[in-house]
Amino acid sequence: MTAEEVLRVHRNVFYRSLIKHDYDALADLYANEYMLVRPDGSVLNKEAVLHDLKFGGLTFKSIELSGEDVRIYGETAILTGESRTLACRNGKELFSRFRLVAVYTRYAEKPKLVHFQSTSLPSE
Repeated sequence: MTAEEVLRVHRNVFYRSLIKHDYDALADLYANEYMLVRPDGSVLNKEAVLHDLKFGGLTFKSIELSGEDVRIYGETAILTGESRTLACRNGKELFSRFRLVAVYTRYAEKPKLVHFQSTSLPSE
């Protein structure tokens, strides 16, 4: 696994799938033991995240990653960076800016997202 591969998957699979509502691609990207830790401390597993995206009224309009850093440890990569998102939940626009930690590992020759955690940052 290389830093370039992790960034490509994060932007071109993870972010693109969120924006395009490609839930099959997300289900394939998320490891079975995937965990999302939201800024409020709530925790969702793979099934709960996909359910929320499909039926919770959350859609993403844009997602930007900056200040990214990827550290590789064998077949595991830790991506940190700052993200800015524009999303809608039930018709209400939501802008967020947060620091993220995404952990990827390789399963059967494919990168899988096993953990994603975000911490809110103040608006600029």
